[in-house]
Amino acid sequence: MPRPRLDLGTWGKITRTEIAESKWRARARFRDFTGRTKQREAYGDSGAKAERNLLKTLRSEIESAGDSITGKTTVTALSKVWLADTDLTERCTAQTIERYTDSLEQHVLPALGEYMLMEVTVSRVDRFLRGQAVLTPGLAKTARSVLNGMFKLAVRHDAIRSNPVRDVRLPSRPKKPVEALTVDEVGALREGLQRWQDGVGYRGPRRGSELLDVVDVMLGTGLRISEVLALRWDDVDLGEQPTATVSGTLVYLKKKGLRRQAHTKTSSGFRILTLPPSVVNVLLRRSVEAIQTETNAVFPSGKGTWKWPNNYRRSLRDALKTMEDHGGISPHVFRKSVATLIDAEATLEAAAAVLGHSGTAVTSKHYVKKATAAPDMSAILDQFGGIRNEKDG
Repeated sequence: MPRPRLDLGTWGKITRTEIAESKWRARARFRDFTGRTKQREAYGDSGAKAERNLLKTLRSEIESAGDSITGKTTVTALSKVWLADTDLTERCTAQTIERYTDSLEQHVLPALGEYMLMEVTVSRVDRFLRGQAVLTPGLAKTARSVLNGMFKLAVRHDAIRSNPVRDVRLPSRPKKPVEALTVDEVGALREGLQRWQDGVGYRGPRRGSELLDVVDVMLGTGLRISEVLALRWDDVDLGEQPTATVSGTLVYLKKKGLRRQAHTKTSSGFRILTLPPSVVNVLLRRSVEAIQTETNAVFPSGKGTWKWPNNYRRSLRDALKTMEDHGGISPHVFRKSVATLIDAEATLEAAAAVLGHSGTAVTSKHYVKKATAAPDMSAILDQFGGIRNEKDG
């Protein structure tokens, strides 16, 4: 009876033979991606070493075969095919792909890279991701997204029957309450920032008005810090009906540095905002003081380039340290404060639209600070009070 035919990119039983003193040969039948089955062999000073060398050769041949993925493809080889897949490159931004690449190189491949796809089980992935979640929950979430995308590709190529990442759930984290500022708290904050800018009791170069100006724009628009610092004068119309068009954001790429991305974080983020008088006053003053720069940024750096968001955050932290009860505020709190105020004074739908969300779910869950409104059951519950009142009478 003839031996069963090997699948493409797979090999049969490996045999070891000592052909001389301290010289071993490992052999196996291998079916390459042309469909031909040939003997492959490798040598070593022990049987185990010869077999390891043969496995290394066979896996290298699979990896060099391009996007041909089988159950014996390694996770490392799969990652290379996945990163080059057009479904990923066309769907994700450059910074997202960079973040996925970092996750692969720093976390996923050191732990799982040498496993063949057929060896990657649900329990193995679960142990890896849960171990990551204990240390860095955010990085664990990215690693899960990476592995899920890779193994979806492997399933499409019939290399495995099911995606082992699909059934893995990361440990849930307690939901933090939404932090938002009231109108009175914003007023106190602005007074503190103004004092910091005026440099009361401070020795050194004169501080400009930029810190408070950016805060005022964020509070008047709900923009992210990276969107505010990406604003160009071309995006601003200070005419009869003042508006600002949100059309880009600042991103950092290792090979390109800080640059303006000519689209927003999501498609719904591309929006035109009507500016309140407080923001108009800030922009009118800055337009008079503005100097011509290559970026045409409303808030350029001292060199006329794009201003790093992290540099702004650092300046804000330094200012907040001088004020009581404001040490934990970040630029994102201003965005949540905007959503909370609009929800209270108008509608949740309006808050989502101003923030650039595609729906109200994210806005309600992560951006609006409010207690859940219970149904009005006062008439029913008053029966208890009625019983007491009758007895009192």
